[in-house]
Amino acid sequence: MDLPPEISAHIPALCSLAQRYGLHSVSIVGSVAAGEFDPARSDLDLLVDFGEYTDNLGMRAVHFYLDAQQLFGRRVDVISVNGIRNPRWRAIHEATQVPIYVAA
Repeated sequence: MDLPPEISAHIPALCSLAQRYGLHSVSIVGSVAAGEFDPARSDLDLLVDFGEYTDNLGMRAVHFYLDAQQLFGRRVDVISVNGIRNPRWRAIHEATQVPIYVAA
């Protein structure tokens, strides 16, 4: 899928953030993944696997969220893969996600 230039221009830096904060994976979901991105109004939805629980998980999540918002200059919603309890929503996100980063 071709991402909008407002998003694709920042993918390398987003991958660097994911690596810095020890994330296992990051995918784009929502309007960007559905091809319905509106540069003037859309936020960016990121589906993130934070990996195993650690004492600093909350701080890593908050710093990733804040840095991603600053990077893209727009609102960013960070959705934890482990936080999706509704099977229907999980299936929708898994079917439409655009993988961006997977830890080596």
